[in-house]
Amino acid sequence: MPRLFTAIEVSSDVGHELNKLFYKTEQIPVQTVKHITLRFIGNVTEAEASAIEQELISVNVKPFNLMLTGCQFFKSGGAKAIFVTRVMQTRALTELHQLISKVLLHRGIKAEEREFVPHITLARINRPSDALIDLLLERGKSVATELAVTGFVLYCAEHEPRPSYIKRREYIFTKLNT
Repeated sequence: MPRLFTAIEVSSDVGHELNKLFYKTEQIPVQTVKHITLRFIGNVTEAEASAIEQELISVNVKPFNLMLTGCQFFKSGGAKAIFVTRVMQTRALTELHQLISKVLLHRGIKAEEREFVPHITLARINRPSDALIDLLLERGKSVATELAVTGFVLYCAEHEPRPSYIKRREYIFTKLNT
């Protein structure tokens, strides 16, 4: 069963800049495919996945920009473990999230219970020390970059042999900025 989610793909140049927060000598499991999750879908049948893939074609907004501003840690299992870049919430981003959610609701995918908090996961760290947390947060203060959003992606998450994200389909916005 495909495990799906929609996301904004982070361009390789922005991803490269974010990777500079980590030194090559540090043994930190850095997230390789950087993205901003728009809507988690979950496990669906292949028939449902194909129907969702087709219906998402209707989601179309004007291209927009997002600001990435600083970093923070999210908790996992009660401890700080997920190092992320903050993404400024904008009206365009909220509209995109809502349009995708509407399509998914039409397909019978329930609304998410947790609040939409846009971010880019940079690393998942098992029990980081306070010193490492402080170091990464200090480095994260330098993050202040713009990301051009010209579409979104439907990903399939695979967890064996290790977590990876496979691009199932890309959706390019065709509305013009006027």
